[in-house]
Amino acid sequence: MILRFDQLGKSLQADISRPLEIGISVRREHSVSSFGIAGAVYATYQDGDFRGSKSSGGPCNLETITFTPHGNSTHTECLGHISDEDYFVNDCIQDSFCTALLFTLSTRTDDARYLDFTGVNFDALKENKTLVIRTLPNSIGKLNRDYSGKETPCIAPEDMKKIVEAGIVHLIIDLPSVDPEWDGGAMASHYIYWQYPEDPRMNASITEFAFIRDDIQDGKYLLKLNISNFESDAAPSRPVLYPIIAG
Repeated sequence: MILRFDQLGKSLQADISRPLEIGISVRREHSVSSFGIAGAVYATYQDGDFRGSKSSGGPCNLETITFTPHGNSTHTECLGHISDEDYFVNDCIQDSFCTALLFTLSTRTDDARYLDFTGVNFDALKENKTLVIRTLPNSIGKLNRDYSGKETPCIAPEDMKKIVEAGIVHLIIDLPSVDPEWDGGAMASHYIYWQYPEDPRMNASITEFAFIRDDIQDGKYLLKLNISNFESDAAPSRPVLYPIIAG
């Protein structure tokens, strides 16, 4: 199925029959994790004589799931992640189709704590709403890696300023955070991205813990975030890229 759309007066086409999923599910075991957050727990629901398990004689399967979106799977977060006020991702983020640019980044040669943005075309970013970042090295180990206590690369504040200046509204990265795991609560790149509290970007989102396979080439795509409908600062999401086949 081909979807035709216009962007800045230019006619484009995307093949929505070829979805490229770049999310990690809330797994039952061996899930991705960070910040020392325990994995999700799936438990059979019980109430008196009722047991929500067909294999245990119940009339149907019914589970209670306990999880932490920020630490158990691909998730999309809104301004409410850092704000004093309560903001919910399902209120702030318009989950519609938008164009995205995918870049593969390594760490800086002079400072491995930060990603190297020297190869990113920020002028091209200005024509798109979404930046997707795949980091090197890349492997399927990212699907269940425990990043807790490790010095994982992140986005330097000066580079986050460039991302905001380019007009990016949706930022997707395959790491646990755009900031260091523990930075004394500074969360500098988060604050810069959302321009909080001076000029809050209410419609801007950050999606973390993505996974972009090696066979998905850098370039331009159509994106749908597919955010779960939770009243929280963050919710599990299932971002999907669609190849743009003409333009």
